[in-house]
Amino acid sequence: MHDQPAAWLRCPPSRARSVAVFRLKGDLPDAIFKRFAQGELRLTRIEAFSDAVFAIVVTLLVLELKVPSLHDHGSVSELGHQLLDLLPKFLSWLISFIIVCKFWLNHHHVLGLARHANYSLVWLNAIFLMFQSFVPFPTALLGEYPTNPLAVCMFGAVMAFNTLLFIAMHAYILRHLIKPELASSQDPHVIRKSFIGVVSYLIGASAAWFSVHAAFLFYMLTPLFFIVPPQPRRVD
Repeated sequence: MHDQPAAWLRCPPSRARSVAVFRLKGDLPDAIFKRFAQGELRLTRIEAFSDAVFAIVVTLLVLELKVPSLHDHGSVSELGHQLLDLLPKFLSWLISFIIVCKFWLNHHHVLGLARHANYSLVWLNAIFLMFQSFVPFPTALLGEYPTNPLAVCMFGAVMAFNTLLFIAMHAYILRHLIKPELASSQDPHVIRKSFIGVVSYLIGASAAWFSVHAAFLFYMLTPLFFIVPPQPRRVD
């Protein structure tokens, strides 16, 4: 007696093609995930590249602070008025500088948790740095149009999105790449707590449509939540 052919072989050609396509679609995400999970790259290269990007970002921030031009170079009052007009730019520069430095410090801490880097971490880090390099634009917009609700709102939205990208990288390291000796000392709720920053920036972005001063206040206070990295738990 001959063996019966497999069920999908007995299907009409069109149905067999549909089954093959379905299986391909189901296997494709797994194949991509496995591909990105490969590689044992040295963290020192990622840290060096990241530090260079952060340094460039904070340099670009200060370039918006330009010396005012005076009609009367000896006029104290004219210079005083011009400096007062620059106050929003000084404030936006200060807020962004603190935020970027906060990101840099926590970024250093999070990479220190990983035993090595794989392709997924490299690209998560690259996307995070891409949007860090975008920070000077909303900063300049905020300083140039400090009373415009859209400009003030955009600043908060960009910072919230940057925080989400950082959370994604942090969560990936905790789940896939953390050093075994550090796993037990991590706060199990640290990722959930990190969303405080996202919510705070979004509240500031929403508040901009009612009061730009309230939005500025939220933007100044939000970096204080993670001004230093979270402390590890004591393990008895």
